[in-house]
Amino acid sequence: MLLNQNQLDMRVIFTCRSLFLLGLMLLSSCDGSSACREIGGSWSDREGHDFEFQNDGKALWLNRFGQMIDTVSFVFVLHCDTKPASIDLKDFSGGPFAGKTLYGIIEWSADSLFRLCYEIGQEPGCRPKQFDSEQTMKFFR
Repeated sequence: MLLNQNQLDMRVIFTCRSLFLLGLMLLSSCDGSSACREIGGSWSDREGHDFEFQNDGKALWLNRFGQMIDTVSFVFVLHCDTKPASIDLKDFSGGPFAGKTLYGIIEWSADSLFRLCYEIGQEPGCRPKQFDSEQTMKFFR
């Protein structure tokens, strides 16, 4: 089936218009202002450490030792306006971090995967500037 010039021109115009609208939709759905994704819910490093993040800034850190589970509650503050995004973990109910604050950086690779690197300190200035391969933990949803 051969197309005449008018039909061909209309198809080209339709295709260009469709691609332009698709590009606009993709751009408008992107929110480049935030480096954060949803953190609420259960996350595991698959090596015995689990996080249960709640929407009210509270969380649980579950550490598995064979059949035993040690559960520590804590408070977290997520800072989406930094590059990379940062997170403070504090007010631990017990364990080795009681009375301490963990200043971390966090980065999502997908909706179901983030990596976390932190330092223990008294001031945010101790926060890591980049991810260290030896100290970075990966968490999966």
